[in-house]
Amino acid sequence: MTRIYRVALRLLPITLRDKHGAAMAELFARELEHARVRGRLHVAFVGAAGLWDVMKRAVYERVRPAPNAEGPQLTTGQLLRRLAASFAIAFVGLTVSLIFPFASRQIPALNARGVSPAGIAEFLLLAVPFTAAMTMPMAVFLSVLHEFTRLGANGTLAAARRARNDVRRLVVTVLAAAVGVAALAMVVTAELVPRANGRLSGVLSGGAAVQNDRTMTIGSLRKAARSVGPGADPVSRARAAAYEVEIQKKLALPAACLVLALTGMAIAFRFPRGGTLLVVGASLVVFGAYYALIMTGESLAERLVVSPVVGMWGANAFLLTAALLVVWRRSGPRLVSKAP
Repeated sequence: MTRIYRVALRLLPITLRDKHGAAMAELFARELEHARVRGRLHVAFVGAAGLWDVMKRAVYERVRPAPNAEGPQLTTGQLLRRLAASFAIAFVGLTVSLIFPFASRQIPALNARGVSPAGIAEFLLLAVPFTAAMTMPMAVFLSVLHEFTRLGANGTLAAARRARNDVRRLVVTVLAAAVGVAALAMVVTAELVPRANGRLSGVLSGGAAVQNDRTMTIGSLRKAARSVGPGADPVSRARAAAYEVEIQKKLALPAACLVLALTGMAIAFRFPRGGTLLVVGASLVVFGAYYALIMTGESLAERLVVSPVVGMWGANAFLLTAALLVVWRRSGPRLVSKAP
């Protein structure tokens, strides 16, 4: 792990590496040594956090603006570049980390069937769209939270609060970027995912593609749901609910890009100097809660306990409410005692 860290340090600009590289490597080695006392899992966590910090620092050093004598300032273009770099790193890292366990379960079976390396490469490529549908909103949250905590650490957020227009500019910039990512995510979930899932089912089964709700576009899902009349039997109504759940999921996941961007900003404004531990901890909590709510809502909707709209949009509504509460607690009115 220490050798990998030293290699990662080469991503930093040479002036920064010459000045602080040795000290950073020594500090990382000490942290690993302390982590070994607590077990391998803690070593892996500390190692991943250290590598992540070096990669983020390298990107930041490449795109950061020149120092300003009047104080920390950040233009809209600079903020967008930093968010784009953070999003790219987070998206690639999350997507690879989710595809790896899925591939590790399927590749042995493909090898046993004699699938060629080209077929396995196609399998891995086809697994990207449905994974990206989940990791794009997560990457938005990670990039926003990380960059805003960095702005809090260097005083930019504090300066922005003193000028209300600057806070509005930061928020509008992030939301505009999130809308762009949401539009891209909509294309992925509505068009790419069904087609890739259809082909992927054929690769895994070794035969023809299996047609189900995961391989249908929104138009096909709506048509299939409408074909089930109001007086249908419970099995048909459950099948229609599954179609409607898939429709709402294809809409709710892109919308989550906006919700998670707001959530990331709310946490950063509440804890502006949280640093890497805040980013990692908040990400685990938010991703875990969102995934659990999505899975629970989908299960309840398919069993006709709640409507598909409630089941698939409940996670977005919960996180949006939590973000607004965090902002309100930060900026809400405070009781001030008056002198008699």
